[in-house]
Amino acid sequence: MSFFSSRKIDGRNGALPAIWSAFAQQAAWKDWVMAALLILNALTILVSARLAARDPDVVIVSPDGKSTYLPRSVASAALLDFIADQKQQPSDVTVVHFTKDFVRLALSANSTTIDATWAEALAMMGEKLRVRLSEESEAKRLLVSIRVLRVKSTVSIDDIVLTERTKDLLQVKATVHRTKSGLLDESRAAVEEHLEIDLVERIVPRTVLRPDGIEVVDWRFVPQSGPSAGASVTHAH
Repeated sequence: MSFFSSRKIDGRNGALPAIWSAFAQQAAWKDWVMAALLILNALTILVSARLAARDPDVVIVSPDGKSTYLPRSVASAALLDFIADQKQQPSDVTVVHFTKDFVRLALSANSTTIDATWAEALAMMGEKLRVRLSEESEAKRLLVSIRVLRVKSTVSIDDIVLTERTKDLLQVKATVHRTKSGLLDESRAAVEEHLEIDLVERIVPRTVLRPDGIEVVDWRFVPQSGPSAGASVTHAH
């Protein structure tokens, strides 16, 4: 006696088509979910981009430190233009930092490093001043003289004061103490100089070469001691 039926399952009326139908419905449901997620992600990216591109509101800080929140929609065009200009203005701290770096490089008369430090100092100048001082130093063979003399110097900056600021220019005064001595001959008497330097710095757009947004367009110094005291000199070295 056989326990198995020899009747074949009809694919059109049996259970097999129902299973495949369920699979098809499930796959279609997954497709819709994925499509909805893609649309949601696209909307999120679009909203985030619009918010990121939106200009921020304004907070005005008075001299006594009190802050006033001002929605950008009610800020005047003049105020917004002023704020845009201020973003490009270097802070007093930046001016002092830039000036310290420039003075140390420009006044560092060391025989072993003069080529590098003078090149860096020239790079911090405006084009006209850079060309003029470069030509003067070449004509007077200043770098060659410093290398031959085998000297070293230490520069100590006593004070840097921002005396005047306009939209495009900065007037800065630096007080410096420089000591020159022999590079190898320790017995050579050291020469000390007290210098007062007046610098004119120009505000420029910030770039890779001008990260501080400043360049030196003129500088003069007056030795405070020695035989040349009282004479204003345009300094190349």
